[in-house]
Amino acid sequence: MGTAQIKLTKTPLHIRVQQHLLELIENGTFPPGDQLPAEVELAEQLGVSRPTLREALMRLEQDGVISRKHGVGTFVSPCAPPILESGLEVLESLERQARRIGLNTKMTYLEVVERPADHEERKMLALPSESSGEVLCVDRVITVKDTPVAYLRDVVPRGFLCPDDLGEEFRGSVLDILLQRDSPTPVISRTEIVAEGAAPYVATRLGIPQGSPLLKLIGQLYGHDEQILDYSLSYFVPGYFRFHVMRRVGRG
Repeated sequence: MGTAQIKLTKTPLHIRVQQHLLELIENGTFPPGDQLPAEVELAEQLGVSRPTLREALMRLEQDGVISRKHGVGTFVSPCAPPILESGLEVLESLERQARRIGLNTKMTYLEVVERPADHEERKMLALPSESSGEVLCVDRVITVKDTPVAYLRDVVPRGFLCPDDLGEEFRGSVLDILLQRDSPTPVISRTEIVAEGAAPYVATRLGIPQGSPLLKLIGQLYGHDEQILDYSLSYFVPGYFRFHVMRRVGRG
């Protein structure tokens, strides 16, 4: 199978290789389920080095376009994965985002534990340093089409949430439970976005190799009196989520 070599542009070479391979997949040169040529052969066909090709393949794998089977080869994914796209200007639960685009999500793992807050949780919840502070920790895994796509943890001061509040109908959103109440009312959220390798416990829950790249959102949910109602850690598998931010242009 012949493949055209990469044209010269100012775009970094591994990005051009990624875009070119994506075009070959989209035009049917490499159809869904097809196995790509071995790295040495594909690199030769494209006229690039194997490290450059590996970088392009890694990005395609992160986007869910291809999958690699150790000792077997690299395959085009059967179909494009569903993408949850959201702006970060408005805080919204994963369930609500999915429902808006007609995507069905499931919670396949749930652990609810009442315990003392650890040092980091006390700091992020602004709890008194001299007290451990009782919190409710809610861990769960969210799947789309039986594929784990997100691992979510909410840590809520005991006075704001208890196990009975979750109920039998709980589908994974602590935020939606807090929003249903008259008091305390969530008003604003501060969110930090980082890229992070999957820690052992997160990798196990998501069924991915330890150290796999994840998008991590660290959130603090504030009420009217600036009291922190919730501290959340959200780990998203690349290829299933796309976040964007609308910003005004500064004029000095």
